[in-house]
Amino acid sequence: MLKTLLTLLLLPVVGCSQVQKILPQDYSFLITDGEVTKLHQSNDTLYELKCYIDRPCQPRPETHYKILSSIKTGEFVILKLERLDTIPLTTNPYPATRYSVLALKTTNNKELGYLRLALGLTRQQLDTIETDIPSIKEKFFFTFFSDTFLKELSALRKVTTKDEAKEIIETAKNDHFKILVEKYSKTETRDMFASGLSAEILNRACIEKGYNPIGAGRSIKNLMR
Repeated sequence: MLKTLLTLLLLPVVGCSQVQKILPQDYSFLITDGEVTKLHQSNDTLYELKCYIDRPCQPRPETHYKILSSIKTGEFVILKLERLDTIPLTTNPYPATRYSVLALKTTNNKELGYLRLALGLTRQQLDTIETDIPSIKEKFFFTFFSDTFLKELSALRKVTTKDEAKEIIETAKNDHFKILVEKYSKTETRDMFASGLSAEILNRACIEKGYNPIGAGRSIKNLMR
């Protein structure tokens, strides 16, 4: 009897538990023009912040989401999200299609794979959508770097000469990057003008040759003019 009573008393506490901590630290995607997209989790809210390599992040988040559920399968975490941003100057500030599904690939504490699986869903569609994990393994993911790894990368040599810029450009043409492009072409990434793909390849090419990828895109552009 006493055991049953204790169980009932504990149920509300369990039901109010916080969402699992998915991001132990912030993760950032380096864009070639010096912009940075930073992911930050606070309790059950996921923030996407617009930042820059040479100045602080914008005070207000670019977008933020409530994490409705998270399912971990192997190296993947599937998040069902509700966008919390309002649409200004409209009679429908919270549209019915504000739900989405995000896949994160967590292989180590340095890098995080990021891929939007579905956008513009209603709550009913979100509740009924199924995710095929085997097919996700074959998809292209954008690589976000952890804050601790960014500190390591910042200590690498910077691109300062035209020859160094050419070296990175030639590295980006290697066959293993062609395989990456092929995987990208088979994945719906919603990456306008393939700017995310360009940044992904540039970041990887820099690291492969021992260069700091932070701000490298801007430096290469100036050196090759």
